[in-house]
Amino acid sequence: MKHLYFTRLVMTVITISGCNALAQDGNLHANSDHGSGWVELFNGQDLTGWACQGDLNAWGVVDGELVTLNPGKGWWLRTDKMYRDFELMLDFWMPEGGNSGVGIRGSSNGDPAFSGFEVQILDTFGQDPADHTCGSVYTAITASEMAVNPAGQWNTYHIKVIGDSVDVTLNGVHILDDESLDERGYFRSVEQPLPLDARATTGYISLQDHGHAFRYRNIRIKDLSVDPEPDGMIPLIDQDLDNWFAEDKAVWTNEGGSLFGRKGPGHLFTKASYTNFEMRALVKVNDHGNSGMYFRVKPNPDANNPWPIGYEAQVDNHDPKNFTGAVYDKAWAKGVDKPITRDDAWFDYRVRVEGEHVRTWINGRLRGDAHLSEFDSGHLAVQGHHDGNVIEFRDIRIIELD
Repeated sequence: MKHLYFTRLVMTVITISGCNALAQDGNLHANSDHGSGWVELFNGQDLTGWACQGDLNAWGVVDGELVTLNPGKGWWLRTDKMYRDFELMLDFWMPEGGNSGVGIRGSSNGDPAFSGFEVQILDTFGQDPADHTCGSVYTAITASEMAVNPAGQWNTYHIKVIGDSVDVTLNGVHILDDESLDERGYFRSVEQPLPLDARATTGYISLQDHGHAFRYRNIRIKDLSVDPEPDGMIPLIDQDLDNWFAEDKAVWTNEGGSLFGRKGPGHLFTKASYTNFEMRALVKVNDHGNSGMYFRVKPNPDANNPWPIGYEAQVDNHDPKNFTGAVYDKAWAKGVDKPITRDDAWFDYRVRVEGEHVRTWINGRLRGDAHLSEFDSGHLAVQGHHDGNVIEFRDIRIIELD
């Protein structure tokens, strides 16, 4: 099968002298409390902390504002860290006919408006609200009223996302009141349903370049996740999977940055070995699918046995003994009588291993907590369980622990 590659873009720093964005037009957020967890996402000087899915040089800093220098070339600019639950504040300025958006919980590949969801930015002053107008969750949830200012004026977003709900205030007007991220949503046309509750549960904050001259400032976030992402996580899905090796029958492909496993059984192993680490990933498995994220593992020397030797953080929405989050046949989530994941829907997986202490989280909820002493080091691996099983991983990242 042909491999489709994604490009890992190297951050370029663009520094243009100018004044701090907080001083522009005397517009300071009175409710921004930097002593209570608020962190600047944009420093007003350069693009530190940001990556790009288009041309990074299409974005830049002018007079302390984040701007589209070459509109139409930047596509999506995103943070270099993922966020699940948070409050986000930002100011935006758009020209007449302007179109942009704030991507929420998007992955590093694909369109953040649909891998996660998008709070729309659009010059729709004076129009009736719809699921594509400013303030709405694009193609999913319609804002209660039109609160955007006329083109050429500044606007302020306050976006709050907690669990399966989103709350949005635009220019002081509460336009989305704890709306549920439920079965609503479609991909570009209503004939292509794409429910919000099947999309990624954690991801990057993004800003869209839709081909118009936009300006942003005062971009800050308060991370409310129960397990905030640590600094320094390293992506593991490389362009051509050179850092991995496969065993047995499963076919593994990188398709636009997503790692797919089909036609199992078989496993894909990292060439590197790890002892103590934290690993995070976005995971989706098909109907009655089965997979796992292995750690401290090695291939089985028995040619007739496709199952590796080591630990497996299970992916299974149907086995009561080993629901997603269990360490297969070694540690079970106590008191769990049903899965919190489901087939054909994304979830985020976190595995932390420190000495004998092994813990797993699904969507920020602790699922496994055990002390295991059988294996102390080894490869990471992902599983293709059987023919007809399709497993997809996005943004597998790791940080080694002292």
